[in-house]
Amino acid sequence: MSKLAKYLINDLKGDWSKPSIKFFRSNGAYGYIIWLTIIDCHFEKKKISIEKLVNDVEAYASRRTVLDFIKKGVEGKFINKKNSTEDKRIILMV
Repeated sequence: MSKLAKYLINDLKGDWSKPSIKFFRSNGAYGYIIWLTIIDCHFEKKKISIEKLVNDVEAYASRRTVLDFIKKGVEGKFINKKNSTEDKRIILMV
């Protein structure tokens, strides 16, 4: 079993010692989906915009809820944002 899989299993069993994981898990399905999407993009070395992230979780939370969640994540230093070098209007999750 991969280290990531073991880590996620331990997390689901209730390892609340990591505040970043606690942040993502405390917001229902959309927080967990955002967390896993960011992790997936990181390992696949893909860029993901805030707009794409909002669209990916629209079935679980409103646009405003997702944007507020991202803002809280940035303030808590659990999420990093930066402007795209190709198009300054696009904000990427890094």
